[in-house]
Amino acid sequence: MNLQSIYHYTNPRQYLLDYLSARQLNEKTFSVRKWAKEMELKSHSLLVMLLQGKRQLRIQHCHFLLRGLSFTLNESAYFEAIIQYQNAKTIEEKTFIAKLMNELNPGREVKTKEVLEFKIISGWVHMAIMAMTELKDFRGTETEIHRLLAGKLTLSEIRAALTRLLDMELLKWDEVSRLVPTFNQITTRDDIQNEGAKEYHRQVIALAANAIDKQKLEEREFQSFTMAIAKEKIPMAKEMIRRFRRKLSQAVSGEGDEVYQTSIQFFRLTENSKTENFDAKSVAQDTLKNNAYKGAQLC
Repeated sequence: MNLQSIYHYTNPRQYLLDYLSARQLNEKTFSVRKWAKEMELKSHSLLVMLLQGKRQLRIQHCHFLLRGLSFTLNESAYFEAIIQYQNAKTIEEKTFIAKLMNELNPGREVKTKEVLEFKIISGWVHMAIMAMTELKDFRGTETEIHRLLAGKLTLSEIRAALTRLLDMELLKWDEVSRLVPTFNQITTRDDIQNEGAKEYHRQVIALAANAIDKQKLEEREFQSFTMAIAKEKIPMAKEMIRRFRRKLSQAVSGEGDEVYQTSIQFFRLTENSKTENFDAKSVAQDTLKNNAYKGAQLC
């Protein structure tokens, strides 16, 4: 039967579909109904719904699914793990199960899209490396990035970040072995909460606090002011900030000598009981997307 090992999969339904196709190529009379009998199911209807995606694969389905799959004990455990991964609700759950999948997978690192996305969004070094690709004479080696970051991270941390960016195809090596971006910009959607973006902003705030003491005045610009604002003007203020961000990026970014971080904070200081919480949209996770102008920003 010409089928890749279960260890090449992170989507359990995709494996079941490929297994079925492979069996049908080798056994002309093999059908979903026959497969259901191997699983000792009274009816094949549940199996059909699982294969069609009309029913979510759950861990409790393994008690009959595994009867129809020729797995070792370790392969069975891996299959159960990828089902649990698909059903995990939080990035913490997904990260934990991804580690289990790596332990069960012999000789092959499991790289899951959601966990990679979270790590890229949440770690400031990924955006820094993306911006470095626009520096003059930048090649993209680990030692070069380590030198440019002046020891802020270890070589191992930089190596891990580079690997994630390459695995997600956000960076690639060109024909002359230079590291180049595949997108003009990485960003998250405006006004949508993202746990990775929250962590990114925490890290950037810490970097800014350090820069106050470590960098000369002529090398940095810190501005802060406080004002009263009407609730109905908040959307206008946010749009003006975004417009400034775009104009600044278009005006000054490009082939450069240094990588700079620009952060703008606009947040409420007071607690007015008459003011409703201005947060209309909220989701647990968001994905990476590209825009038409250059830069790297997280909202």
